[in-house]
Formats: sequence, C-alpha cells, structure tokens
Amino acid sequence: MLWDATRPLEGNCEIKLFTFDDPEGKETFWHSSAHVLGETLEQEFGVQLCHGPPTDSGFFYDSYTGQDIFNDKNYKAIEETAKKIVTAA
Repeated sequence: MLWDATRPLEGNCEIKLFTFDDPEGKETFWHSSAHVLGETLEQEFGVQLCHGPPTDSGFFYDSYTGQDIFNDKNYKAIEETAKKIVTAA
C-alpha cells in the first residue's frame, strides 16, 4: 500500500522512496502537480474544478468558468500563483 510522506508509519512496515524515474514517483509528482494547478485556477480565476488526474505523460485539470477565458497570456499568472502555493506548503 502506498502512503504519502506525511502519514505516520504504522506496525511492521517497510519504507521505499520513489524518484521521478519510478512509475510510482512520476505518478505521485503529477498527481500533486494537478492539485497545485487546481488550487491555482481556483485562486487566480475563481473556477469550479471538475476533473484533474495525472496521466501517462503529465497532468491536467478541467475546470468550469462559464466562459472560455484562458489563453497564452494567462500562463505567467498561473505560474506565479503556483510558485506561491508550493513555497507556502
């Protein structure tokens, strides 16, 4: 059973650390990244989050805004807010 690093170890168990080169490590990184993206979109644009899983080649987050508001000009604001979120954690 996989647990994240903040959950205490219980009973007789073994610890294995995964890197980005391990499928489990890559999936965990992309899963966490999807959460950061979702929080960023909520904070920066007030979206309603719909679906945001990791994929075999990255991650995404579908969100509802009521209109098509995103374009390349939004990337800098998204990146800056995401940086604030991960450094505050």
